[in-house]
Order: sequence, then structure tokens, then C-alpha cells
Amino acid sequence: MDERRHTPRHRTFLQGRVFYNNRRQSADCIIRELTDEGARLSFTDTVALPHAFELHIPNRDQTIRVETIWNHGTDVGVAFSKADAHAAATIAPAMQTATHEQTLLERIDKLEKELGALRRRISEIEMKSS
Repeated sequence: MDERRHTPRHRTFLQGRVFYNNRRQSADCIIRELTDEGARLSFTDTVALPHAFELHIPNRDQTIRVETIWNHGTDVGVAFSKADAHAAATIAPAMQTATHEQTLLERIDKLEKELGALRRRISEIEMKSS
């Protein structure tokens, strides 16, 4: 698979919140990867997002306008709007992730997958007992 990113990506585990529909609707997400040009967002459930919306990062007290590039179920790839490009450049971490942080992120990914599998299994059991 060809790498299409122009800038290096940084794995993150930042809390995020997206706002859309004139800020009347919102959804929580986890910002999994960041570059100077965009991010990968993970949601607990599939979310129907418009093409453009706002991404708020509470830990950094920043809100940036983004556009959807791709959508694969609970993961959404976004690009920072050109108007917010300067502000977006300050979001990506300046240094690469340390090895112990990388290991922690891999463990979190694994646990989230296991949690998803357990939730599906619980749903199956509940449906059988109904």
C-alpha cells in the first residue's frame, strides 16, 4: 500500500469532540493520529458526519475546522481546513512518540478491540435470551 501522507503522522490518544449542524449536534471521539495536515478520529459507534465540521481538542483548548477525507465505520480521516492551517500546525506533537508510549498505545488498541468483541458477544447473548 502506498503512503499518501505528505507529513509524518504521530500516534496520539487525545480526547476530542466534533461539533456539526451549527453546533447543535456533537459526538465524542479519540484522536488516534495527527499530522500537520489532518487526523484520524475514532468513535465508539458509527457517526454520520457532514463533509465539514469542527474538531475541539479540550487538552489543547483548540477548535479547528476540518473536512472529511475518508470514513470507515468508526474511524474517520479528516484534513484541517486551509483557513485553519496555521492553527492546525500547532496541534501535531513536536517530537516523536517514545517507545514506552508506543507500547501503551498498542496495548490500548488491543484492549479496545477486546472490549468491542465482548460488547458484541453480550449483545448476542441478550438477543438469544429475549
